[in-house]
Amino acid sequence: MPPVPDLLFVYGTLRPALAVGRPRQLVGDLELVGSGTVAGVLHDLGRYPGLVAGPGVVRGDLLKIGDDARLAAIDAYEGCGTSRPLFRRKLTTARLADGSELPAWVYVYPHPVGSAPAVPGGDYAAYRDGPRS
Repeated sequence: MPPVPDLLFVYGTLRPALAVGRPRQLVGDLELVGSGTVAGVLHDLGRYPGLVAGPGVVRGDLLKIGDDARLAAIDAYEGCGTSRPLFRRKLTTARLADGSELPAWVYVYPHPVGSAPAVPGGDYAAYRDGPRS
């Protein structure tokens, strides 16, 4: 059995540059491995984005978690492990800028996105900070 990854791919409010409040407490001191992408489509769900399966790439950051307690705290923040979870954590492959690929956890949105708009280019930081049409 392959080892469980100690890396987490974050694409929205958990990205260190975007994190404020509780997200900042959860990820602010984690080691940034680098920026990269994962497969999927990112949707603007209002206060946060959600990644769903689909043809595209989502841009974000790869963080080294360090310990199971930290991952459990992030899971709780993301609403994992409940009867109707807000997000589900799943294993994915993250691709770094240098082309290397690493196994990592990522939070996916397990509900229909309805009319929530897709984030152009899969980059929530650019979308959130840029002009909206």
